[in-house]
Amino acid sequence: GELERLHRLGVRGVRCNIVDLKFNKGMLPLDQLKALATRIKRFGWHVEFLMHVNEFPDLDRQLANFPVDVVFGHLGYVPTREGLETAGFTAMLNLLKDGKAWVKLTAPYRLTLSEMPYADVDATAQILVDRVPERLLWGSDWPHTFIKTAMPNDGDLLDVFARWVPDAMLRERILVSNPARLYDFPSTT
Repeated sequence: GELERLHRLGVRGVRCNIVDLKFNKGMLPLDQLKALATRIKRFGWHVEFLMHVNEFPDLDRQLANFPVDVVFGHLGYVPTREGLETAGFTAMLNLLKDGKAWVKLTAPYRLTLSEMPYADVDATAQILVDRVPERLLWGSDWPHTFIKTAMPNDGDLLDVFARWVPDAMLRERILVSNPARLYDFPSTT
């Protein structure tokens, strides 16, 4: 009953913080996650993960048969010092290409210690925009918790997004059409 009430109120997903869990390195607590996903599947909800995808080299195999779509926050949350050649980042790309996952272009400041405009995050964003624009969303990540650099202005973060996605039609897709599909609300396009 509570899930039905939440759905009527507009809830469309559940967020799971994997970063702070203690478990076998590289292994998701799949039994618990699948049980949760099974409960929300009939509502069309998704599970959003706060996780460093680089720590899960076979993420695509672990989530291959996951009952609902998954969303990864913070561009996959791979610190720039780790680079983009990690098996976990590649596994996330596989899930995106297979239409099983989404990525939020949020919180570039969580991936780096550099200051605005977080230029060392550009390579991560560019790979995602070039390869899987149909599976991307943008968000400000306000109120910007867990920040190690200067507090960003949300307008400046939107400017960073515009730099990553200079094409107006593609920006509209990421800002409007893609979220409408994921969150089940009518698109204005």
